Amino acid sequence: MDHHFKVGDQVRLTFGFHDQDAVGTYAVTRLLPTSDDGDPQYRVRGMDDRERVIGEAQIDWSGKPSSPARTRSPRNPITEMFNRLLKPK
Repeated sequence: MDHHFKVGDQVRLTFGFHDQDAVGTYAVTRLLPTSDDGDPQYRVRGMDDRERVIGEAQIDWSGKPSSPARTRSPRNPITEMFNRLLKPK
């Protein structure tokens, strides 16, 4: 599948895996090959100067005028599992 963003674009990460602090705005620094499930991957740099590898499924499309043809669920089962485990009872 083609990448919908290019190097230099600003993207907003909608969720992290176990790192909830990862949510925020990042600059795309490199286009990476797609994952096994066909999700285009990106190397991005955040405001904290840390770099991460993310997939398009993790990008918030609300500010992008041309959303991709396919829609992916914003749910991340791993994050939801950690949230349930960490939730005070």
